Amino acid sequence: MRTILVPVDFTSTTENAVSVAADWAKTYEYQNIILLKTAGESEFDYLHIAEGHSFVNEESVNNLLQRTELLFDQLADIITEKSTEIKVSRVLSDWTLTRSINELLKNQPSVDLIILGSDDQTSFTESFVSENIISIARTSPVKTLIVPNSYHYSPIKNIFIPCDIKGIKRLERLFHQKSLIHKQDVRLSFLNINTSEKEDKNQKKELEDYIREHLTEIPSSIYYSHDENIIQGILNFAASDKSDLIIALPGKHSFLYYLASRSISEGIYQNTFQPVLILK
Repeated sequence: MRTILVPVDFTSTTENAVSVAADWAKTYEYQNIILLKTAGESEFDYLHIAEGHSFVNEESVNNLLQRTELLFDQLADIITEKSTEIKVSRVLSDWTLTRSINELLKNQPSVDLIILGSDDQTSFTESFVSENIISIARTSPVKTLIVPNSYHYSPIKNIFIPCDIKGIKRLERLFHQKSLIHKQDVRLSFLNINTSEKEDKNQKKELEDYIREHLTEIPSSIYYSHDENIIQGILNFAASDKSDLIIALPGKHSFLYYLASRSISEGIYQNTFQPVLILK
């Protein structure tokens, strides 16, 4: 049973992510969506702390549990309204969000996609899940789809793939998605951004030959650009190319490359239009 995992909180950002997950499940034939909610300490009202122990207001705990069940009901309704054939599972965890996800993935091998809601200018409240996107993307062993709050699902026809001309082998990650790409009849746009003025024609030919050899049956175009700011260059091209989805590969031109610096949050949160699929 192919399964999507969606970590949720009490914000419109994750509500939108659940709606996208339902559409994604229908389109790409997933049978199950798991809604994961963590009971973070920030959601409890502590009466006081003494001798290293936290005393929790029992009424607050009960209220949180009631709110969580109501949240699960509301999100499940969003899914079933789109398709009654999709199974909805609910998980409430006491662990941290990242640990909860990794433990669940160990016990649920059918999960091959995580969908995360990302705050943007349209978000009214800060999402707890959105705050943890970086740590989840870094540690998840399965592909992760990051969905801006303002994004609403539409059929994916144009896929944009920033790629590192020096790391052609990383394009192999796309091979696992070939059947999916074929079925949906999409077009691929590859972009290499050079941060220097110097151009290596041999490497360009190698990249073009590789794509034509291994992805010859998929309509695709290869573009080259010069921009000292790789993230901005990626986002500018995605907007001008009218991309429906950005696929991030490992390597220099991936959002993952910036996880060790502050640019990752800039790259993700500046992207307010297209979802980003991070392959593993």
